[in-house]
Amino acid sequence: MVQPDEQPTGLRYPSPLGGGDTGRSPSAVPVLQPLLWLAAPMLLGQAGQVLLQLTDTVMIGHVGPVPLAGAALAGNFVMFVLYFAYGALGAVSPRIAGAFGAGATAEAARTMRAGVLLAFVIGLAISLALAAVTPFLGQLGQPAEVAASCRGYLLLIACSLPAALIAVVLGQVAEAVDRPWPVLGFMGAAVAFNAGLNWLLIFGHWGCPALGLEGAGWATLAARWLHAAALAAWICLDRRMRPFWSVSVGRSVFALTGQLFRQGLPVAAQDVVEGGSFAAGSLMLGWAGTMALAANQVTIGIASLAWMIPVSLSMATGVRVAQAAGAGDLATARRTGIAGVALGAGLMAACALVYTTSGGWLARCFTDDEEVARLASTLVAIAGIYQISDGIQSVSLGALRGLMDNRVPLVANLICYWGLSLPTVYLLAFHFGWGAAGVWAGYLPWMVLTGLFFLWRFLWLTRAGGPLPAATTSR
Repeated sequence: MVQPDEQPTGLRYPSPLGGGDTGRSPSAVPVLQPLLWLAAPMLLGQAGQVLLQLTDTVMIGHVGPVPLAGAALAGNFVMFVLYFAYGALGAVSPRIAGAFGAGATAEAARTMRAGVLLAFVIGLAISLALAAVTPFLGQLGQPAEVAASCRGYLLLIACSLPAALIAVVLGQVAEAVDRPWPVLGFMGAAVAFNAGLNWLLIFGHWGCPALGLEGAGWATLAARWLHAAALAAWICLDRRMRPFWSVSVGRSVFALTGQLFRQGLPVAAQDVVEGGSFAAGSLMLGWAGTMALAANQVTIGIASLAWMIPVSLSMATGVRVAQAAGAGDLATARRTGIAGVALGAGLMAACALVYTTSGGWLARCFTDDEEVARLASTLVAIAGIYQISDGIQSVSLGALRGLMDNRVPLVANLICYWGLSLPTVYLLAFHFGWGAAGVWAGYLPWMVLTGLFFLWRFLWLTRAGGPLPAATTSR
């Protein structure tokens, strides 16, 4: 068990509204309001992360289909390594939230410092890996002009990744201790800075060189490093966050760094399995030509607007579940997970309606090329059908991660994405001639089944009389 720094009474995790311990029985502890209180700024923060990428896509889309396809090709590699990186850091947030729920300030501080160190090491490693891959882009069956256009962009994005991961950890620290709003402010500033620098460097305004796609890479590089520096300065200076730096934690930070990495590996494996499957599908799109890649990039940009909803709800649900589990309140953990899934499914149903009815209009906001827009509108409509199942799957998985239940979801994702989805994608896209639409449609049935399995497993683990979740035990 995580030991608190001082012995509390009643429930140990504070009210998110700043009122201290709730003083209520577990069955009376409210779950929806605390969940929304945390999820709202997380959603806006995710909107900032999405807007960083979306700004690049919108501006590059008006340069031409080749740079847009180049951004898509580079994005496949970046998202693949980020799936691993985010997963490898996946134990940091629930561990901090669990320590916070138990009142263990020193443990939370130690975890933050180990998480920052782990983020830098992982960021540096994947940056070097991407740099090593860059010379071989032309050997993956992609259009030659697309591979040539994205090399410089990919190298610049690779150099920004250590900062991006450090910012992720620092943001998780604030969110895990119910301080998400300043994180949102820093994210908004980073988005505005990136947009302005994009305008200067992509198109060559105000005497700057017109660098096209490479200009977007320089803008993202600068925005991410400034964002990480600003978050670090705030945590050092903010009075409420000062315990994370003032508490003495000893030399055990280095040992904990390795422990966090080992705990995050099952999460990383889950995310790599999922992200690797989608990356493989995107590479199949490249076999269909430049227009398919460009349309896919437009579709991903549009779909990411809705995707940030289940992602933020998943993170918020995981934090609240971990806080409740850390305080030994299994009933509230269960009710929190159920509320998160229901909320996610409802919100994503509204997104599905928009995407299935407005795909063409949305696509034309991103590109002036009629062929790209026409194909993207079809893909956006298919993406709309994904929305409800994506909400159930993402939030249920977040709730399981709050319980530190990672290995069984890993096996489920492996079966879903590689054993079932990719063969279906290949058959629909090439054997039955659906092309790009087949790539998007092939994942759908198996994602639905996997989401329902994750929800069932969370309900089973949090049943009355069930075993104490891993989030409340020594890690």
